[in-house]
Amino acid sequence: AAVMLVVDSRDDIGADVRTWRGYAEQRVDEATSLDLARHAAASVARALAENGDRVGLVDLARNARPLPPASGRRQLRRILHGLALVHPVGDPSPRVRPPQIPADALVYLFSTLLDDAAIQLVRTWRSLGHPVVVVDTLPVVRPPAREPYLAIAWRIIRMERQVRLDALVREGVPIVAWAGPARAEAA
Repeated sequence: AAVMLVVDSRDDIGADVRTWRGYAEQRVDEATSLDLARHAAASVARALAENGDRVGLVDLARNARPLPPASGRRQLRRILHGLALVHPVGDPSPRVRPPQIPADALVYLFSTLLDDAAIQLVRTWRSLGHPVVVVDTLPVVRPPAREPYLAIAWRIIRMERQVRLDALVREGVPIVAWAGPARAEAA
């Protein structure tokens, strides 16, 4: 099989809402959404490579050419190297068109699903006949206790995100959570 791993590295957020816009410092002992995406993508890539499948990689934050699908240990090392290099590049910019995916490829999208851009990509790929699996990389968020305005903002963001997740589930897109206790079940 041909599989494309698509990492939504447009943002890198932690469990503390106060760190999302630089209001507070990110703790180094807590995994961010991009840490979870790297780990999940590396795990999927390793499992697929061990089965002899062809695996490729796309980083949504960069407009660079994707790493085309190939098989073997050398390709796995390339993917792991590419995953180590993914990082946010400035403010998230809208994509004019989705990344090119080989015609017969299964797509794994690793995203926090905090905006509609990832949902649009999923719908586009599915309309082109690609099976898509969404891996939710949002960390388990700790709502701020002392800042009521941040707690309200997080509730609104959480509800908007849940609407997106529910829409994908209704459309038949499998969603796998990769944070907290769901991580053990995802494997």
